[in-house]
Amino acid sequence: KAKMANRKSWKMFFDLQCPYSKKCWLNLPGIRKRFEDEFDISVHLTSLAFHPQAFTAQCAANLIGGMIGKEARERFQDTCFEQQENYMNAALGDARKSDVDAVFASIAENAGVFSNKLTKKIFLEKLHDWEAAVKPAYTEHKEALAYEVYGTPKHVIEEELLQETESAWNADAWARFLKKNGKL
Repeated sequence: KAKMANRKSWKMFFDLQCPYSKKCWLNLPGIRKRFEDEFDISVHLTSLAFHPQAFTAQCAANLIGGMIGKEARERFQDTCFEQQENYMNAALGDARKSDVDAVFASIAENAGVFSNKLTKKIFLEKLHDWEAAVKPAYTEHKEALAYEVYGTPKHVIEEELLQETESAWNADAWARFLKKNGKL
C-alpha cells in the first residue's frame, strides 16, 4: 500500500474520434498492468478541432461518468473506440446534430450504460446540458490546453508533457522510453 501511495501521476489525453488515440487506448490495459506499481494512470478526454464529433463524444462520456460513474464512463469510451468508424467524418459528413446524438446514444446502449437512472431518453435530453455534460467536458478540455496538449494521444507524467511519444507503443516500448528519459 505504501508503494501505491508513492506512485507518480501519468495523465493520458485522448480524443474519442482520433484514430491515433484508438491505437493507444487499445494498449492501455497492458500499460496499466505493467506500470500499476510505479504510476497512477488517469484518462482525460479532449477534442481536436478537426474532429467535429469528438466534443459530443466527450460530453457523452462526462454525462455518463457524472450520472453513473467512472466504470460506466470507461465502458462507453471502450465502445466509442470499438465503434469509432460510426462517427468518423466520412461516416457522418454533414449530419444533423440529432443524427450525431443518435449515434452516441446507440454507442451508450451498446456499452450497457443505460438503466433506470440514465435512460436513452434522459441521455438525449442531457447530452448538451451545460451543467451535466458541456461544462465538465469544457473543463476537461481546458485542462488539456493548460498542459499544451494540442494533439492526441498525449502523456503528462508528474506535470511534464512528454515529447516524441508514439500512439502505437505497447508496455515494453513505454518501458524503454521511460527508462531512457529517467521516468522509471
